[in-house]
Amino acid sequence: MKARTKLNNETPKFYEMDGALRAHSNRSLVLAGVMGLVALIAVAGFLFVRLEPPTVIRIGANGQASVVSPIQRAKNRILPALFADKPSAVSADDYEREAFITDFLNRYLSYDSYTLSQNWADALNRMTENLRRQALADLEKNDTVGKLEQAQASSTLRLSHIEQSKTEPLVYTAFGVRTVRTVDSQQESIDQLVEEYHVRLVNVDRSAQNPSGLLVGEYWSKQIEGEKRDAVLTGDPLSETGQAEGSHQP
Repeated sequence: MKARTKLNNETPKFYEMDGALRAHSNRSLVLAGVMGLVALIAVAGFLFVRLEPPTVIRIGANGQASVVSPIQRAKNRILPALFADKPSAVSADDYEREAFITDFLNRYLSYDSYTLSQNWADALNRMTENLRRQALADLEKNDTVGKLEQAQASSTLRLSHIEQSKTEPLVYTAFGVRTVRTVDSQQESIDQLVEEYHVRLVNVDRSAQNPSGLLVGEYWSKQIEGEKRDAVLTGDPLSETGQAEGSHQP
């Protein structure tokens, strides 16, 4: 009798038939809450970006760029590593530009039968891609290398001076005397050419292959006569000359 009464007072053991559905429902509610929070944060970020004033980039006198914004201080406090001003690459100064032009002209215009190919390859690598393509096309069309090698030609350049354009800071005019020697039928000919060289530079990113950060974007040369020729021969400086069409060939 006592055993039967004890059994009647115990809670019956059973399993709910929809227990798995309720568990899935609880997980779905948690996932929906998380996704709703993510969507809210995304909308808030979108509104923040849309309401933010435009970013202004200020270029200093030395070429450095800095970001100007009404909330720049708040940005730097929140994310200093992300919004901190990054140092910009410093462009080449006047001494570097003149040294680059001198090296380019010496390689392009000073050669002999042994150094012709290497010197011109080095000079072409200092040109922009489109100018290099045009120069190579002219060399192949006129068979310039073959003619110079057949004539055992050699050239020696003596630069007089280099002038910077007053209106375009990357445009330079160089003056020099070039001595060209050729051999024809065992007879040597020596010509002294007084020339003007027009060089326009282009700024590019500095790298291990191009530490100067410069390339030649435009180049032509022409012979000069008269008072200018005498001034170059004596080494006197000249006033800036106007532009003229000329050949890409040395």
